[in-house]
Amino acid sequence: MKRLPWGLLLVLAACGEQRVAPVEPPTPAAPARAAPTPAVTAAPMRSDEAELVRLEHAYAKALIQKDREFLMSFYASNWRGGNWTGFWTKSRMIRSLLDDRYVVKSMEVRDLKVRVIGDVAIVQGIDDEVTSMNGRDTSGRWVFTDVFEKRDGRWVAVASHTSEMKGEPN
Repeated sequence: MKRLPWGLLLVLAACGEQRVAPVEPPTPAAPARAAPTPAVTAAPMRSDEAELVRLEHAYAKALIQKDREFLMSFYASNWRGGNWTGFWTKSRMIRSLLDDRYVVKSMEVRDLKVRVIGDVAIVQGIDDEVTSMNGRDTSGRWVFTDVFEKRDGRWVAVASHTSEMKGEPN
């Protein structure tokens, strides 16, 4: 079993991920032994990072175009997202995004930070968008965190969180 950082275990547990069990820290009586560091080449990491950045930009484009096929493949079946209104499932999110009452005129994704940890990745960024819901302007600047898992050789979003951003980033 892979050992994952405690914070990542908490993120996965909050997403309903069932197959990763917490690993107990070593007891004080037994000296801690460092886990062997796997040999990782820089090229695959950069490739994964580039793919995740590409996915985030493609997601923004899919929202504008209401691309159902892309959106269905972007989210894992057990995806869960949170924002100021509470938690969302994949089906609820897809219904909302494809609803004709929700209009995305433009969306610029920027300041992306990608961290790849084995088959899990965390992407944080900012999006500036021009949107409306039921004809009411909902445009703004949003910060987001997407957690991805590599499944069958491709990255899928398993959890997300979005918050409205006030002011400029630090």
